[in-house]
Amino acid sequence: MKLNINRITLLEALQLAVNISPRTTSDPIINNILIETLSNNGISIKATNHENSVYGEFDAEISETGSICVGTAKFFNLVRELREDNVQISSTPQNWVYISCGNSKIKLPGVEPDKFPAVEFKQQEREFSLPQIILKNAIDRTFFSIGENESRKNLMGLNLQIISQNSIRWTGADSFRICQFNTELGESLSPDGNIIIPKKSLPEIKKVLEYGEEEVKVSFDDNIFQIFSNQIKYKTRLIEAEFPNLDRLVNTPSKHEILVPKRELHNSVKILNTISEGDQKSVVKLMFQEGRVSLESQKLEFGEGNDVIFCDYSGEEMSIGLNIRFLLEAIQAFESAENENIMLCITKPEAPFIIQSDEWDNYKTVLMPVRIQW
Repeated sequence: MKLNINRITLLEALQLAVNISPRTTSDPIINNILIETLSNNGISIKATNHENSVYGEFDAEISETGSICVGTAKFFNLVRELREDNVQISSTPQNWVYISCGNSKIKLPGVEPDKFPAVEFKQQEREFSLPQIILKNAIDRTFFSIGENESRKNLMGLNLQIISQNSIRWTGADSFRICQFNTELGESLSPDGNIIIPKKSLPEIKKVLEYGEEEVKVSFDDNIFQIFSNQIKYKTRLIEAEFPNLDRLVNTPSKHEILVPKRELHNSVKILNTISEGDQKSVVKLMFQEGRVSLESQKLEFGEGNDVIFCDYSGEEMSIGLNIRFLLEAIQAFESAENENIMLCITKPEAPFIIQSDEWDNYKTVLMPVRIQW
């Protein structure tokens, strides 16, 4: 094999593979990336760890057809440090890989390409196209809430549920919070579809979305989820578990819907979170009084702080305790919404605490209250 390729193009290709190819494994062949020449003067890249696989096509000038199989992490780190724009890659029958870029000349040991496992993308039971911005927003608005506790496997991924012929509900949750995002599509969908996409796969899916196409194709069955753009294909094994029904918590009726200035609330919670030095169990107390909400945080080893924000609350005084980090992440999810206010929906101190925005009426975050110790 012999080819010339732009360094940035090669780096983009390797970035798709580097997090999929494990650095150490009992199956050393999957530590590598497979690069093959294409008939249309380009290359394809393949990487897999048996749970996740990626395939991509990239422009290159081919002088001699062929393929190489080389360690992904070392190759990626090497290309990242090269200084010139043009990279020349060639190989020998003995699987040595030669890389030249400007004055830099490198020789790496390769692996027999035929030993690399097959990376196949088969037609799945359910298939449809959707705007890439919908999938990107679904990931961005739920990712922070997705669980990481191995004992709750069914909460360790993004739930995609087809709820009608043109509606998809995306839900992320752990034991303390829920984020739900409802989206509408132009095409008709099969109403049957309820899967859990692993959280660790979501950053890789976002890489596919970064290639700028307006629409992507999604397909899945009970075991596999796939996403295709014109240039990239990616698949991941699904979490084989049943996602819990959270409708009762998400749709809790609210006695009070309180509009609060978004920037002021965000700033106040950031200040109190700084005082607690990011302690994951620190609590903030929200005290609702006529026309205002007071925020207070205190912990003996960190100190204490309080702030006041004026709002449209009217009713009896009420105090609610929330995990301060969870509240901060929930508010940050609304940063790109154009509304100056966000809506806090509450009923009583022990009921689910819901955050919404008028502009994003298809998205809400639910936080579970915690016991106040002071």
